[in-house]
Amino acid sequence: MTDAIIAQSEPVLVAIDIAKARHEVLIAVPGKKHCRRLTVLNQLDEFNRLIATLLDYSRPVRAAFEATGNYHRALAYRLGNAGLM
Repeated sequence: MTDAIIAQSEPVLVAIDIAKARHEVLIAVPGKKHCRRLTVLNQLDEFNRLIATLLDYSRPVRAAFEATGNYHRALAYRLGNAGLM
């Protein structure tokens, strides 16, 4: 009997500070010394830009944020539809 080894890439870690007009995003990529910072306006085209950026890493993504009022809902919905939450 052989052992099955399942290799999985380390995930890209994403921390999002939620606010009314814009969200501050910190992206930690395994193997990189510095984190990438982005400001994402609370608009659909900005959400799509963030999603495209995260998908370009070709790794699993773990995103986390603190729900602030209802301001997180639109971004959470878009990230979920993209398979990133």
